[in-house]
Amino acid sequence: MTRMFGMGDDFGEDAILGKLEGMKDVIEQVNRQFKDPDMTTFVCVCIPEFLSLYETERLVQELTKFEIDTHNIIINQVIFDDEDVESKLLKARMKMQQKYLDQFYMLYDDFNITKLPLLPQEVTGVEALRSFSRHFLTPYQSICSSDQVERLENRITALQCQLKEAEEELEKVKRGKQKA
Repeated sequence: MTRMFGMGDDFGEDAILGKLEGMKDVIEQVNRQFKDPDMTTFVCVCIPEFLSLYETERLVQELTKFEIDTHNIIINQVIFDDEDVESKLLKARMKMQQKYLDQFYMLYDDFNITKLPLLPQEVTGVEALRSFSRHFLTPYQSICSSDQVERLENRITALQCQLKEAEEELEKVKRGKQKA
């Protein structure tokens, strides 16, 4: 027991009590720092699934009980609704994730929530970390933002032209049958 307090084999009640008193001061200082939101805040990191939502709620309640600031949640591995998602499995996961994302926003409406995308590879190395870390400051924008809107508008215009041409051709065919 005395080695645990860094006292070697020396055993003395006064020495142990002195060490405990010193530790008590350090523990109280750390406790004050943890409770000071200007010095410490806890960022919960989770994924949009039931168990993670449940565990995050338990964690937030425990930290609140100890008066530790926790007003930030990072939701990792989110599958965003991009146009190129054709997989039935991914679409099902997106639907499931959306249910839990909605619950996160409902439960933690006064929290800062940051969603991070599911990536095809791990984030390893300094450059990958730098690149990925920009999502902490600027929200991730899925591909289906303005680029997709523009693509869809162009596609609609092209389809409208094709429809108009098909209608004109149909009219010609109908007029041709009426003359015969």
